[in-house]
Amino acid sequence: MMKELLHTFFQHYLEDRNLNATLAMLSDQIVSIGTGEQEIAKNKEELTDLLKKEFQEMPGSLHFQFTEYQETPVGSEGYCIFARIHVQFEEGDDLIEMDTRFTGVAGLEKDGWKLLSLHMSTSNQVQEDQEFFPLRYGGQAIAKMSSESSARLMELVSRSLPGGIMGGYLEAGFPLYTINDRMLEILGYTYEELAAATDEKMMNIIYEEDQKRVEESISQQFLNGNEYEIEYRIVGKGGKLTWVNDIGKKIVTEDGREAMISIMTDISDRRAREKQLIQEAYYDPLTGLYNRKKAISLYKEAFANGQKGTFFICDIDNFKSLNDTEGHIAGDHVLIFLARLISDRTKELAISARLGGDEYMLFFPSPTETEEAVHLMKSIQTTFAAATKEAYHELSISLSVGGVVRKENEDFRSLYRQADTALYLAKHQKGSLQI
Repeated sequence: MMKELLHTFFQHYLEDRNLNATLAMLSDQIVSIGTGEQEIAKNKEELTDLLKKEFQEMPGSLHFQFTEYQETPVGSEGYCIFARIHVQFEEGDDLIEMDTRFTGVAGLEKDGWKLLSLHMSTSNQVQEDQEFFPLRYGGQAIAKMSSESSARLMELVSRSLPGGIMGGYLEAGFPLYTINDRMLEILGYTYEELAAATDEKMMNIIYEEDQKRVEESISQQFLNGNEYEIEYRIVGKGGKLTWVNDIGKKIVTEDGREAMISIMTDISDRRAREKQLIQEAYYDPLTGLYNRKKAISLYKEAFANGQKGTFFICDIDNFKSLNDTEGHIAGDHVLIFLARLISDRTKELAISARLGGDEYMLFFPSPTETEEAVHLMKSIQTTFAAATKEAYHELSISLSVGGVVRKENEDFRSLYRQADTALYLAKHQKGSLQI
C-alpha cells in the first residue's frame, strides 16, 4: 500500500512536475531539509516555496524507477519507508543518471495516508549548495550545517515520527543512552523525574511482568540480525501503563559501546479494541464465562490431545417462574450469581461456559478425578439452592446437573448427548445430579 503511495508521489513530483498534485500527498506538518542552509522546510508552506523555485529552475520531467523497496509498520497508523530510486533527466544534450536513497514516514490522517517526512540522499561525495532538488540531502548536508542547524534537523525529524525515541546500552538493565521529548511525554516525566524514578535504566520503565519476555525476545532477535520488534507495557509517571510497539536497531555509539535505538509507538487504543473484540468473540456478555462456541473449541482441543475427564450440563429449575414473577433483571442476577459460583468453586480445574438461557456446561479434564468433580458440582448445587431459597423462598429454585465420564476417543457431540440424557433424568427430581 505504501509503495503505491510513494510511487504516485514521485510520479507527480518528478515526472509530471505537478505542484498541486505533489503537495496534496503531503501532510501540513511535512518536514524536509535540503542540501543548503536555506533549504529547511518545517511545514507544507515552506516546502511549497522550495518546490516552486525548483520547478522554475528545472521544469523538465525526471524519470524514475524503484530498484529496492521496504516498508515497516509503526503501530496501526504509521509506516517507515526505505527505497532506492534510479533517476534520469536531460540536461542540454546530456542524459544525467543518478541513484538515490529515500527514507520517509507516512501516517494516516483524516483524509487518508500522507507523507510526514522526506529524506533523499545520493552517494556523491560532494553536493552543490544550490541543488534545488529539495529532497536531496543526507550526511553531506548535515556536514555543511552549523551544530545548531544539525540539532534542529534532528529535532524536526524526531518530531515527525509517530512515536517516541529511546535508546539504551546493551548492558545489564539497558542503561539509558538517549531519549527525546516525545518519549518523555508518553511516560509523563521530565528528564529529571525519569532519571530519579528509573535510575536511568530502560528496563525499569518496562512493566515488571513483561521484563523477562522483552529481554529474552530482544536478545533472540539480535542473534538473527540487527533489528527487533516487540509489543509490551511500559510504566509511566504515577504507575500509568501504556502498551507500546517497539521497533529497534542495534548500533555502536561514539564511545564504542553496543546500544539499541527504539521507536516506541503508543498502541493502547488498538490493544483495548483487540481486547474488546476477543471479549465479544469468546465470552458470554452477561456472565463473563466462555460462550458456547469458544468452550467447544477448547474442549475439542483438549480431546485432540487425548485429555480425559468429566463433562456436565447444568440447568436452573423453575427459572421461567422466576422471570415471570420477579422480572428479567432478577433472572439476570441469578444467572450472574451462578456463573460466579461456578468460577469460584472450580477455579482453574474446569473449562466452564454458559450455553445460553439458564444452561451451563463444564468439563473437568484429568488429573481431576470424577469423584472430586462430582463433589464440586454438588457443593455448587447446595450453595445455589440455599442462596436462591433465601431470596426467592416461594419459587423452589434449584440446579439440576447431568454428567458423563469421557471415554477414550469420544467426541464432544457424543459427550453432550449423554450428559443431556443424564440431565433429563435429573430434572425428574429437581436439584439432583445424575452421572
